[in-house]
Amino acid sequence: MTKPVLHTERLTLRLPLQADWPAVRAFLCSERSAYVGGPMEDENAAWRAFLASAGHWTMKGFGYFTVLHNDAPVGRVGIVEHPAWDEPELGWQLFDGFEGQGYVTEAATAVRDWAYGTLRMGPLISYIHPDNIASQRVAQRLGAQVERETTLLGGPAQVWRHPSDDDDGNPEAYA
Repeated sequence: MTKPVLHTERLTLRLPLQADWPAVRAFLCSERSAYVGGPMEDENAAWRAFLASAGHWTMKGFGYFTVLHNDAPVGRVGIVEHPAWDEPELGWQLFDGFEGQGYVTEAATAVRDWAYGTLRMGPLISYIHPDNIASQRVAQRLGAQVERETTLLGGPAQVWRHPSDDDDGNPEAYA
């Protein structure tokens, strides 16, 4: 498996490392993770989630990147495709203290471009809880639109469809 590293003007996106565990644990055990299966009260459950995210790269060839700003982890952004998902999802998680700086939008744009160009995926979706206004705003900045309402893992979710990378908006261009 190749180990992609993406760069933007301010950020580096790389595969997860064990050194990321403290930042990911803090996120998964906090209220910030409420819309992505948390908060996890059991550190072992958080550790298993962390390992599952890293293992996604081995099984699928894509997953969550750790997003770094000045070598410090500020969040995770990537493509996931779990058994309960209809199709691959562009997802993001921002760690505490890094809000309002555009990191997620910048990183998600880079990941989406990588998925469309390198992986030939697209157009992608994002599952967003109807109460998660911050993620809805990110999706809007990325040009995504609500496609439908659904249920995901027993809870309500909106499916946000990202624009195609193809000028004709033709999803078959990626097949």
